[in-house]
Amino acid sequence: MNPSHEKIRAKFVQIHGDHGNRIQLTRAPGRVNLMGEHTDYNEGWVLPTNMGGMEVVVASSRRSDNLISMYSMDYEEKLSATVGSLKNMQGDGWANYVKGVFWALENAGYKLDGMNLLISGNIPQGSGLSSSSALEAAVACAILASAGGAVDPVKVAKALQAAENQFIGVASGIMDPMSVMAAPSGNALFLDCRSLEADGIPVHFEDAHLLVIDSGVSRSLKTGGYNKRREECAEALKLLKTKNPAYTALRDVRVLAFERHKGVLPNLLRMRAEHVVYENDRVLKAKDALLAGDAEQFGALMKKSHRSQAVLFETSCEEIESLYSIATAQESCLGARLTGGGFGGCLVALVKSDGLESFSDNLKRAYRQKAGGKAIIYPVVATEPAGEIPEE
Repeated sequence: MNPSHEKIRAKFVQIHGDHGNRIQLTRAPGRVNLMGEHTDYNEGWVLPTNMGGMEVVVASSRRSDNLISMYSMDYEEKLSATVGSLKNMQGDGWANYVKGVFWALENAGYKLDGMNLLISGNIPQGSGLSSSSALEAAVACAILASAGGAVDPVKVAKALQAAENQFIGVASGIMDPMSVMAAPSGNALFLDCRSLEADGIPVHFEDAHLLVIDSGVSRSLKTGGYNKRREECAEALKLLKTKNPAYTALRDVRVLAFERHKGVLPNLLRMRAEHVVYENDRVLKAKDALLAGDAEQFGALMKKSHRSQAVLFETSCEEIESLYSIATAQESCLGARLTGGGFGGCLVALVKSDGLESFSDNLKRAYRQKAGGKAIIYPVVATEPAGEIPEE
């Protein structure tokens, strides 16, 4: 048995007792978005992949009543709630995400019982690597495993988005839950966020590797500017519809049409829409570059994406800009970009294989000297989606 899994099972029995019920383990990975920021809620395209080595694990067992008994190993905190009367409580923090999953699955038509849950994770929170979606997905898989139902990744992803939007209060898109639930091992997920059609695209470059660089600056999508950016995109769409009533989302506005019609937008809304329109175009080109294994092209698109996020969408920050300038100044770096919702979090960088070690050493040292921060670097290993952990 995996030592960490054995530890989780033992802690579960310590917290919840051993009542002879089967203890099921489920897991869900973090994810890094390779291209397509703030395009998902504009019904566009995205290209995320799941992160090996980063996951949330949930140990669970079924109860005969409606009580949800939850324990977090990370917070060393135990809380409870009742199926059928779930509310977002200000002081409940992490537990609100668990309650939100039960609430959303119940609303989606699943019949739920109470459960004992123990949660453990190693995804840096507030880093833009989707720790919340991983928590929600691991809990959803636990609930469905307990109920004995098949897991429909798209149905579950929609329920998880509803939990974020309606229970938690974050106007997030469908990308994170779809990636965590459906991105195949070894692949990025090329996802059409309107139709939810998805294809696996192998993540492999002959002589380059993808790295995630955590700035150490945490951000909250709920208290940050994420919801505001979504509102600005909606306002921009309203004005662009005066030029073409057929537009139903910014995804419908292609580059040439935007250049013809952008005069209808005030400066701020023009900036926001320009990012989304060109970012969608970059996702389509990035997919082709990934299929061709063209690291130079992919890296060039990453740089354009980052500048667009920083200048047009204004979702970067001082520390991220320091990291970006340090990373891209190195000869071995082919490209880098802010990943996630922004306002802190991580960069994803594409670095030549023969320069990986010096790149990492130089970046950590320079970031410490320039910004006083500690950069943590993770390799991107495209892992499997959420699901049950087989008994060993």
